[in-house]
Amino acid sequence: MATPLTGRVAVITGGSRGVAETLRAQGAVCATCDRGNAAPHARDRERPHGDLVMTLDLRDPMAVDVFATAVEERYGRVDILVTSATATTAAPFESVSARAERALIEDNFLQVTGLIRRMLPLMGDGSAIVNLVQDEPCHALDAAVKAAVESLSGSLAVELAPRGISVMAVTVEQAYQLWWSGIPSV
Repeated sequence: MATPLTGRVAVITGGSRGVAETLRAQGAVCATCDRGNAAPHARDRERPHGDLVMTLDLRDPMAVDVFATAVEERYGRVDILVTSATATTAAPFESVSARAERALIEDNFLQVTGLIRRMLPLMGDGSAIVNLVQDEPCHALDAAVKAAVESLSGSLAVELAPRGISVMAVTVEQAYQLWWSGIPSV
């Protein structure tokens, strides 16, 4: 039985096991990567429908290239790219060190832009980029990074519209509602 995402290739980053399971339930084949916690994904490697699971750090441009190359070799395209920009400082502004602030920006913004840039050549008309953002940030730096990803998403939506690629920033809860109702342009 065909489902809304049957045959679509979804690339999912950042510990998004539940996201991958949801997209699989809608018929997508998933390529996932995470910086750690590979063990919980071990049974995903054995899925009969060809999912790809890799452990790597997307803050490393070479790792991004390895992952993108594996996706390209296995599937030849990306229909849905899901990035996770949901790391948090969990601390008020004045107590966050400059180093922790840079790490937050790298985790929630720079790895998102790097992955999008590398995956864009694999995306065509009707594909979608979904940037997951924090629901309601409690601290200034978390809110600032969320705003940066939302602004990037809005600007990319305009820039990539002529190529038929939709771009959106949504919370995890909004994403689940989106996938069960069908992603626009996919």
